[in-house]
Amino acid sequence: MIDVEEVKKLANLARLDVPEAELASVAHDLESIIGFVDEIQNVDVGTQSEKKAMRVNVFREDIIAPIVVIQNLVDIAPAHQDGFVKVPKVLGE
Repeated sequence: MIDVEEVKKLANLARLDVPEAELASVAHDLESIIGFVDEIQNVDVGTQSEKKAMRVNVFREDIIAPIVVIQNLVDIAPAHQDGFVKVPKVLGE
């Protein structure tokens, strides 16, 4: 069981400033977290062969989609010249 003194030690090691009024609440929260971790550790996840069976590659069919013409993208840019998008200069002179 985690008590207030244990929380003070942990807070000191972690360099956390836990107000005195919150020590009991933090101790309760830590106790709940540790209890939850204990529950997770007790979960039966099956045998190794069952784990391998769960790993299945999923493939999808290739879908042929229309290709956007680059010139169409250049044409909709706010500024363009000679088939290129014009952008503001970002480097100093």
